[in-house]
Amino acid sequence: MNKYEKILLCLVSVFLFAACSKEEKKVDLDKLTPKEQIALLDARIRKEPKNDELYYKRAEVFFRAENTKEAFDNIQKAISLRPREVKYHILKADIMFAQGETKSAFASLQKAIEIDGKCIEAYLKSAELSLYMKDYEKTLFNVKQAILLDKLNPTAYFMRGWVLKEQGDTVRAVEDYKKAIELKSDYEQAFEELGLLYAVKGDGLAVEYLKSTININPENVNAMYALALFYQEHGAMQQALDMYKRILDIRPDHADALNNVGYINYSEKKDYDIAIECFTSAIKSDSTFWQAYLNRADAYKAKGMMKEAEADYKRAEELRG
Repeated sequence: MNKYEKILLCLVSVFLFAACSKEEKKVDLDKLTPKEQIALLDARIRKEPKNDELYYKRAEVFFRAENTKEAFDNIQKAISLRPREVKYHILKADIMFAQGETKSAFASLQKAIEIDGKCIEAYLKSAELSLYMKDYEKTLFNVKQAILLDKLNPTAYFMRGWVLKEQGDTVRAVEDYKKAIELKSDYEQAFEELGLLYAVKGDGLAVEYLKSTININPENVNAMYALALFYQEHGAMQQALDMYKRILDIRPDHADALNNVGYINYSEKKDYDIAIECFTSAIKSDSTFWQAYLNRADAYKAKGMMKEAEADYKRAEELRG
């Protein structure tokens, strides 16, 4: 499912010491703008051109600013100065992945593991990368290594659960997602995945897990939509409308939510004017949304507006192919 975030970013708080008179003053880079961070690091590097840590920090700043070219150049410099520093190879992997170089990213992670065979982060990132490439065998291997090193790592169980879900073993997937939650009580993605799995089965537990997801992240629109749809499919129309309203408060252009609000008004409330308004908004948001055209056609037809209905039926058929 493409809604889950699988972006390989490792954001850390970094600190730099700059000379201040005769004393060293601690500077929190995170409180500076990226431009100020770079300027400060540039000055330090001019004084200490062989300081690999400074190049690493500058690579991090460029990476967070999405300047992957400069980030890559800086991490390469850091590695050239200290080739066996694990975190440098891990950051290089993140940068390479951001550039679309998945094989090179994986190679950097393998280098990190070669240097330190107990680096859990490298195993987990290798698992994430393998999962992204749908290489489930490699994913499971790396997850296994991570669990052997740390039996209480929630991310490892979550990723194994994801693989099991993709392989159709939803029973064991649920077990791993629950284990992840047991180890990390605010694990948003694990709660969401459980909610979705139970929703597919029509199990009322979906409500509990999706509500928990939303409590953890009140702006998780995907979980809200899944919950609203579950309410709608199980006849709880007002609860569905309330949840769709929450979605639209956050994302007024959410085409699916607009379409579903329109459909409830059309089919349940028989309020064809509101329905048409919602379907029209959905179409404005997504001009290829053939279901919204079809629904609006039905609403026009219910109002006796046959010319408009025929035009929408025709457009829906064209888009549907």
